[in-house]
Amino acid sequence: MNKIFLHLFFLFFCSVLVAQKDTISIQKLMDEAYSFEQNQPEIALKLYKQTHQLSLKANYNDGAYKSLLYSGIVYSNIGKYDSAKYYYNKTISYSKQSKTLIGEAKGYVNLANMYQFKGDYPNAIKNYIISIKLFEKTKDSVLISQSYQNLSSVYNSFKNEKLELFYLKKAEDYGTKLNKEQLGLLYGDIGLMLLRQEHFNDAFAYFKKSEVLSKEYKSIRLNYFTIRNFGEYYNSKNDYNTAIMYYEDALKLSDSLNDTFQKDDLLYILSGVYFNNNNISKALYYGTQALSLAKQIDSDEMLHLILKRLSTIYYKIGQNQKAYQLLEQSYNLKDSVINDDHIKQMSLLQTKFETEKKDKSIAEQQVKLKKQELDLIKSQKEKQLYFIASLGLILLSLGIWYFYRQRQKIKNKEIIALQQQQEIAKLEALIDGEEKERRRIAQELHDGLNGDLSAIKYRLSTLEESGLSAIDTENLTKVINMINESCAQVRSISHNLMPSSILDYGLIESVKEYCVKINNSDSFKIEFQTFGNYVSLSKKTETVIYRIIQELVTNILKHSKATEAMIQFNYREDELFITVEDNGIGFDKNAISKGIGHKNIQTRIDFLNAQLDVESSSAGTSYTISIDLNTVK
Repeated sequence: MNKIFLHLFFLFFCSVLVAQKDTISIQKLMDEAYSFEQNQPEIALKLYKQTHQLSLKANYNDGAYKSLLYSGIVYSNIGKYDSAKYYYNKTISYSKQSKTLIGEAKGYVNLANMYQFKGDYPNAIKNYIISIKLFEKTKDSVLISQSYQNLSSVYNSFKNEKLELFYLKKAEDYGTKLNKEQLGLLYGDIGLMLLRQEHFNDAFAYFKKSEVLSKEYKSIRLNYFTIRNFGEYYNSKNDYNTAIMYYEDALKLSDSLNDTFQKDDLLYILSGVYFNNNNISKALYYGTQALSLAKQIDSDEMLHLILKRLSTIYYKIGQNQKAYQLLEQSYNLKDSVINDDHIKQMSLLQTKFETEKKDKSIAEQQVKLKKQELDLIKSQKEKQLYFIASLGLILLSLGIWYFYRQRQKIKNKEIIALQQQQEIAKLEALIDGEEKERRRIAQELHDGLNGDLSAIKYRLSTLEESGLSAIDTENLTKVINMINESCAQVRSISHNLMPSSILDYGLIESVKEYCVKINNSDSFKIEFQTFGNYVSLSKKTETVIYRIIQELVTNILKHSKATEAMIQFNYREDELFITVEDNGIGFDKNAISKGIGHKNIQTRIDFLNAQLDVESSSAGTSYTISIDLNTVK
């Protein structure tokens, strides 16, 4: 019996030694892979693949999940986000299967980082929140601090300083065990937030703290962000030359950092600083580099920002067509990067996260209370029943309160909807009344005044048969010519009041005809352009749009001192963009008079449920009207 026991013990001891030897060799291979990550990522990926296979054979869970995770990080650093996402999901899947909680948490936090780089903020927030919950279970305060710091940077992208500060403070609370590199990066983020709030002295103090840790720790990553943060400081102080010096030093370190996204972001910033410093050639050079890198990493957020920057640069150097094309591309990307659905999703995620944390805290308190209660009232059943009854009454009260609150919310929504319908009905009645009055006046002018003038002309014409002197004949001819001109003016006014071409030919032809009439003047020319596929609208809607254009052009003729103008229709899928531009003297939008013309325009804009944007400067004025065709067909 003893011999069998000794034999089993020997086999167990040998298997332990073999397992330890395998894990040591796997760890050495993984360290070797790490050394190739920056300069030769392809070799690093091959070595991580080997370590994963060896870890599976040796049943070494840490090695298996880490090799998957590190492969995802390598792909993320070189901007191949689809491959990074694949390996992060594999990390999460394997960690769940092997019940490796820390591996699952790290998989989620790196997946969140990847989504943030791509500009997919709802998914970034969702995965950061999952990782924080898992790190709380592992009680790893360092990783919790890092996750809160990453979460704050998402809200920085949306200029939500309140939530950014909230999560940075959370990160600082958990940051007592951070190493010098991590603590330095956290100080840098706090400094940047203070800088955006224009607390310059406090921000500079945090940057100095980060610089001290950078010199002590000698980390490339911390050194890069420390130098870049000083660039941000001097840039915000409009000291562009000093800012450029720091940014250029950071750019030299960016290749060693091996973080494609950070390098792209820095190139974009450098382009802007050079532009502000009136060095247009440098601004264009760095902007072009940034665009190329953004396309390589497929980041919609960076593409949107860089295209907008390049549009500004090309406009500055007079390449207006190129500027317009880039700006249009930028706006198309903006819709996919930042829209109402994204903001709503993030608000929902934030509320859900905070609610769950509160519920968790309440649940923990209830457990403690229950234990205390059981200890205190083991022999007092009446008190226990009283507690249950009280709790039931509270829940019942809360249920009744919640029911009536929801009912009131529904009523409030119904009231708001009814008010909106009434407002639309008022606008429609106002516009219908105005159009009817225009038709009545046009009819009166055409049938009444124009007929009277024609009768007067006829009576005067009969005088030519009488014996008149030469002077009287000349005066009579002048009077008849004046009557002809008045008849033409009355017909023109009647036509403008109620253009029949809208009913006969539609909006586009009516605007063309309107522009042709205006172009009869030698002192002012107007151009009309259309893009996209024409969409036929109701006659009422087309008449409203025509009236808006009439009012805008009338304002240009009266006030702008312009010599040229342009009307442009741009049909894009379910939207119509109308642009009216002039080369006049512009005006101060804040000092604009709320006269009848402005009110007429705004009334019609409200009726169409459209948006009106106005840009004005000494170089001219541009009106842009955005109409959702689904709501006006």
